[in-house]
Amino acid sequence: KSKGSTLEDVNKALDELNTYADKTIYNFTEMTKNIGTFTAAGVDLETSTGAIKGIANLGAISGSTSQQVSSAMYQLSQALAAGKVSLQDWNSVVYAGMGGEIFQEELKSTARNFGIDVDGMIAKYGTFRESLTEGAWLTTDVLTATLQKFTGDLSKEQLMAQGYTEQEAQRIVELGEMANAAATQVKTFSQLIDTTKEAVQSGWTQTWEYIIGDFNEAKALFTGISDALGNIIQKSADRRNNM
Repeated sequence: KSKGSTLEDVNKALDELNTYADKTIYNFTEMTKNIGTFTAAGVDLETSTGAIKGIANLGAISGSTSQQVSSAMYQLSQALAAGKVSLQDWNSVVYAGMGGEIFQEELKSTARNFGIDVDGMIAKYGTFRESLTEGAWLTTDVLTATLQKFTGDLSKEQLMAQGYTEQEAQRIVELGEMANAAATQVKTFSQLIDTTKEAVQSGWTQTWEYIIGDFNEAKALFTGISDALGNIIQKSADRRNNM
């Protein structure tokens, strides 16, 4: 709400993530839990949605499991709350199997586009990893903008408007397409089981929303039930206590 989002925007974002989860091996429940952490860290809803999808697609390119991706989502949400990615945060990303060359190069590319002398910082501290100890160049803006590259949602024109050259923009578009393909193509039996389970869960999520309602509708329904039951219980207690 502090960023101007309405309940309609929230429902739209959840529907987008539900559709995305339905196509991939990644869990919708984990995504909704982590998008709440992202927005609590002060990231707006649209950027948070893109970041969640970006992390999932990055995990697919990196060959990480859905559990590793969920762990990385949580750790990066903590980094967003702090305003920058620290060495400890980065180590968690590495442990999740997602801190390889692809992610590092895209982070550096984004930082350069933001006018940050990331190459100078890496040269000063010796390695990419060590530059995160003191450099503090990997900010919330750099991280979320980089994750957006992996979603496949950005057009060439949008990227050029952000300051990338035509050649760079084309490369990023192709990266997003590759990331989406990696996340949606089922390559193993265990992934087949995961996607099937997720498809069933996604369908039931929609069904229960129709029955129970969205946030406001569910609140009205369950509050009404709670008040009615509470009234019955209170009257029973009063009669017993009076007796």
